[in-house]
Amino acid sequence: MTMANSNARYIDLLCSLPYLENPFIRKRPPITAVQFRKRLNMLDFESRVLMKRLSETFYWGQITLEDTDEKLVRQANRLMDELGPSDIRGWQMWRMDLRTIMAALRRRKQQLPAPDNNVVWGYGHYVGHIRNNWNHPTFKLESRFPWLTDARELLESGDSYGLERHLLSTEWDYYSRLEADEQYSLSDVWLYAMKWDLVDRWCRYNAEVAKQHFEQLVQNGLKKPLAELRVMS
Repeated sequence: MTMANSNARYIDLLCSLPYLENPFIRKRPPITAVQFRKRLNMLDFESRVLMKRLSETFYWGQITLEDTDEKLVRQANRLMDELGPSDIRGWQMWRMDLRTIMAALRRRKQQLPAPDNNVVWGYGHYVGHIRNNWNHPTFKLESRFPWLTDARELLESGDSYGLERHLLSTEWDYYSRLEADEQYSLSDVWLYAMKWDLVDRWCRYNAEVAKQHFEQLVQNGLKKPLAELRVMS
């Protein structure tokens, strides 16, 4: 496929996608997952394969300790090496650093010691730095990552809703400032996909929280009538 044809595909795809609003304003993604996947079929085969590999490696949803495993890190390492110097690689390195820092905070909250040198547990620029500063509240990274202090406090206080919102807001702000090195390119498509994922994740997370809150209200509402019935009997 010629460069002109490839660029035309990217232009057609990007022009077909709706504008993404701030996830904390939008109540649902402007395009569903099924619709979005269908639009991605406009890409050529090689681009679709790369998008799939990127999504398998970097779409983690809510960050949990259990997600940090050797297989995932090695998979990300291989893909990053293949990408070479590029805008996508830089964006993914930032995301990996965030994920590794949060994995370290969760490990420490569970009172686990710093990982041994031979343990593959994280990826990015600061794996060794975090290990060497394990007992510092923010691993001496608060000046490099301004979001880290609040994230640690929210995690320590057990405010999972506040933490999820804070992390998603941090990611949204980061991706909203980015521009692809080449306009109307695969990088632009991937940037849209990352932002769409944030909108989708927050909407689904909010829906789940609302469901849990409703169920709690129902349960609490039933307790009083049931207690009254027991007294009457």
